[in-house]
Amino acid sequence: MPKNDSYGTVAAVSVAIIWGLSFVAARMVLTTLSPVILATIRFIIASIIYTPVILWEYRRGNKPNMVDLMELALFGFLSISIYFWLQYTGVQYAGAGVSAVLAVGLMPVLTGIAGAILLKEKFNLRKVLGISLGLSGVALIALPKLFVNNVDWRFFIGVACLLGNAVCWSIYSTLSRRLMKRIGHPLMVTAYTTMWGMAFLLPLSLTSDWGSVFMLSTQQWESILYLAVFCSSIGYLLWNYALSRTEAVKASIWLYLEPVAAFIGEFAFFGIIPLPLTLVGGAGILVGAVITSISKE
Repeated sequence: MPKNDSYGTVAAVSVAIIWGLSFVAARMVLTTLSPVILATIRFIIASIIYTPVILWEYRRGNKPNMVDLMELALFGFLSISIYFWLQYTGVQYAGAGVSAVLAVGLMPVLTGIAGAILLKEKFNLRKVLGISLGLSGVALIALPKLFVNNVDWRFFIGVACLLGNAVCWSIYSTLSRRLMKRIGHPLMVTAYTTMWGMAFLLPLSLTSDWGSVFMLSTQQWESILYLAVFCSSIGYLLWNYALSRTEAVKASIWLYLEPVAAFIGEFAFFGIIPLPLTLVGGAGILVGAVITSISKE
């Protein structure tokens, strides 16, 4: 595996763990806040963190042109505004572990298809095998969670939101790779995407009750800070770096680790013990990720 590709893989794995635990952190907060309020607060904090980055890059002469700004606005809407509204609605109605499985399960497949169509990336037999094995592992994790408990209409709303969530992410991952190749500054792309995402969330948040913010506990504020600092800032930076070092489908396959991290987090914080099928499914996910990662261009 090329050196740069190895760095991209390490970044993608780190992101998967960070983002997998984000489902657990979000579950802690969604008992008090609405999905859109949580997303807005998260990215207000993240935007504050990224403001110095934009100012620094601007002083260095790294100024996106109008076309780049329009693309960055689209990425902010797809990967932050609509993405997290859908994801948090899914977490609220379907739970953290199931949401991680459903949100992540289709992403590598959709990203691979989008990459083949939009960027002409190769989609060979080994990648198909790796993705298929990963999906089989996801299914083994998902089936017990989907059918053990009683399912109500809100669960199906959550599922629908998470499917839309995966579509948004696959389009973003594919198109942002092309932009980062052109700009060459993952940190700047991350900063502008975050700012645009926050800008679109602000008017959406006016449809919810901001007074619920005053009811948050200390633990819930810690969860929000984790979402803003680790997931939004560090996570997005690492993800954009991974996309700048390896093709979209190879980076996205490692996101199969998110459900594993989410179920481990649910056990640590809520005492939910994974079923044997969860362990078997996790092994399948890892094997599928490795097969796809080492596939030849």
